[in-house]
Amino acid sequence: MTPVIKAPNPPPSNQASDIFESMRRQLQTLAGTEDLEGFSLKEMFSQVFRHHTDEELDDYFIVGTYRTTPPLELVEVGWPKPWFFARVLLFVGVVYLGFSFATTEFNNMNLIPGLIMMGSLAVPLATVFLFFELNTPRNVPLPRVLTFFCAGGIASLIVSLIGYDITSLGWLGDMQAGIIEEIGKVLAVALLVRSVRYKYILNGMLFGAAVGAGFAAFETAGYAFRDLLASRSVEDMTTLIRLRAFLTPFGHVAWTAIAAGALWRVKGDRPFEPRMLFDKHFLKTISIPIVLHMIWDSPLPSPFFSVQIGVGIVGWYVVFGLVQEGLHQVKNEQLSVLKLRLEAR
Repeated sequence: MTPVIKAPNPPPSNQASDIFESMRRQLQTLAGTEDLEGFSLKEMFSQVFRHHTDEELDDYFIVGTYRTTPPLELVEVGWPKPWFFARVLLFVGVVYLGFSFATTEFNNMNLIPGLIMMGSLAVPLATVFLFFELNTPRNVPLPRVLTFFCAGGIASLIVSLIGYDITSLGWLGDMQAGIIEEIGKVLAVALLVRSVRYKYILNGMLFGAAVGAGFAAFETAGYAFRDLLASRSVEDMTTLIRLRAFLTPFGHVAWTAIAAGALWRVKGDRPFEPRMLFDKHFLKTISIPIVLHMIWDSPLPSPFFSVQIGVGIVGWYVVFGLVQEGLHQVKNEQLSVLKLRLEAR
């Protein structure tokens, strides 16, 4: 009798890994991005703790005007290495701690506005500087970025409040914010940025980050003030400020950067037109921050804010994917310019 030879059992598949990979691919399809190449957080932030001279600091920010924007062929197209954002975070954070100490030590109510202001401002402002450094074309002056931080913050709040009044999404509860606020913020970006000079995806992401950061800062200040009125406790208010500061990079700033980057991918060097908001590629990508925002505000259990942190990781994965696409866009334009110069010889 011929013995029966059994085929070896196939190795058990890692279902969790397969699910994660499938979700990552679907996310990239929605975002229209590719796998990250040559990306390393350690390498990217390797300049944070290195010494930088005052002269280097001055040169770093004298950019963005017609005279100080670097020629396209001199623009770095590798992964940026931002560092100044950490100094902004440290400086504004120390000022906030000074207000916190003085308020507690001297029990002086006159210090509370400064405490709210600095606490609400520190992390959003530092994150804006991070996107300023990621904007490798260096064609946006810092004063304009700060203008969009302030004007875009209040404009997006007003547009969102109008959205709450004219829509009937109350049945979604807190999750309605994901739809109303993300649309409100990207509309504010589109309405404020009128110049066709800013044509790069990285430009759009910078403007989106500025508007989202302004929205986040003003929203935190409002929640802190309301909490103070309700609890009559400075300690409870500062706890709220610090919690929101910790969560800030995972939310509005990244979401609006994604939405604006997607809009700039459609807009390019053309003036903004409302029909661009209905482009299928833009709609696919903006669905990401909308859904992430809705999950953030959902009633899902979130021990140790695991949902918010998970949402933030997903958001920043998309951000870095769009940054990479923006770097490729600049590199391709560099090659086109060099090709035209060679042909003209």
